Amino acid sequence: MPTTQQACKLSRSSCAELRRSTDGLHYAGEILSYRISGLTPHNLDRLRITLKAHQPSDASLFHIDSIDLYNSRAREGFADSCAQYLQADKGKTVAELMQLISALEAERVSMKEKGSTPAVVPMSEEEKNEALETLKSKDLLKRIVRDFEAIGYIGEKYNKLLGYIAAVSRLQPDPLALLILSRSGAGKTSLQDAVCKFVPSEAVIQYTRLTGQSLFYRDENALKNRVLAIEEEDGMREAMYSIKTLISSQKLSIAATRTDAKTGKFSVDEYTVHGPVVVMVSTTNPDALDDEAKQRFLILTIDESREQTKSILQAQLNKNMHDWYQHTSDESVIIGLHHNMQRLLKPLTVTFTRDLKLVWPYSRLQMRREQKKFVSLVKAITLLHQYQRKTGAMKRIDGTKVEYVQATQKDIDLALELGREVFARNVDDVSPTARGLLSFIVELVKEKYDTIKELDPKKNLFLSEVPFTRKELREMTGWSETQVRRNIDQLVELGYLGRI
Repeated sequence: MPTTQQACKLSRSSCAELRRSTDGLHYAGEILSYRISGLTPHNLDRLRITLKAHQPSDASLFHIDSIDLYNSRAREGFADSCAQYLQADKGKTVAELMQLISALEAERVSMKEKGSTPAVVPMSEEEKNEALETLKSKDLLKRIVRDFEAIGYIGEKYNKLLGYIAAVSRLQPDPLALLILSRSGAGKTSLQDAVCKFVPSEAVIQYTRLTGQSLFYRDENALKNRVLAIEEEDGMREAMYSIKTLISSQKLSIAATRTDAKTGKFSVDEYTVHGPVVVMVSTTNPDALDDEAKQRFLILTIDESREQTKSILQAQLNKNMHDWYQHTSDESVIIGLHHNMQRLLKPLTVTFTRDLKLVWPYSRLQMRREQKKFVSLVKAITLLHQYQRKTGAMKRIDGTKVEYVQATQKDIDLALELGREVFARNVDDVSPTARGLLSFIVELVKEKYDTIKELDPKKNLFLSEVPFTRKELREMTGWSETQVRRNIDQLVELGYLGRI
């Protein structure tokens, strides 16, 4: 078996042998060849990988195992198996595994550096000019809405704009967070996916599920200026604490203990992940998040009307028509334009002038948080229009310089137009779906009241005395029993309905 000095010399000369391919990393030793998969830049107290070894001249005969290379017994066991199955010298195999450790540690450093610097796709001068022209257009918002429809997302004008603008807010220190709420099949995930399509690939992260501490161990800048989209709130239930903290402070930090592989002593590793990051979540359950969590989001609801359903069904048919292909652009062309547009947006500091008119109600404590979200919405609108707004640089009293873009009254007015219903919904004690069901209940009760009065005009009766059943409500709304029962329970609990 080689000495430690010999192993170190071998490792330095062999690092160049590590190469990448579509099926993993490959390492060519003197007696065996290796394929490595499962390497991550995290959990530095372990070097757990899946390692496949074979003779250089015959890849059909191999030994494969998942091992921690920092564990000496694991290395010895792997070398024993290679000696048994591949007739490889055990001592030389252990020496090659020591070389492999050094090569993989260097690869980890490279992976960590690449993870902190997202790849930016270069654009041609023609693409840049087209993107700039669109950003400077007075019809910029109409163009965004039109392009959503061109890729197949119909209606929901305000939701599309709010989603797009929220994604742009990732470039400011206090970005927005979106919670998309609807019944199953209404299109909440479609809205989320459509918004994410317009965000450059290096600036969006989409997950189906997050484990409890997964975000804490990301690279320091892995979430910075990105959109973090999670499909269904069930997928982030374990990570709820980290999500709430991330939205509020735009930073996560954790101290984790580990055992030093060389000394065996405990040590502490500190991990910090920085924002700003836009969190986007979709759900069918209005009670999935507690009030504290929901107050951190802008809550968007999907249009579930029959008219919208009719428009969607017609659009699904239209996308298959012969003339549709003749009069529309390819989806990749539309998405590519918006990627270039967003890459041209600079993370400037948005400033307000004293003459802007913005008055926010202050009757409830919650308004402190709501106004902060509204200001973030205004700033994101200004950032999107930065090529149409006054920009410059100012010198602060400490000598530092700040590049800024100045918000206008148009930005505030647009934020009011887009967010009026959303902010009213955020301070409502009833969830959006329960509020919608309450409207159906009022309509149903009025119909029954009118019928009763027609049959007996002299009968004294108040609307509150007219009974109805869940079955009648299901037939009227088309909702499932679970959806009706869940929302009725909330309305009863809050005192809007009474049971008889």
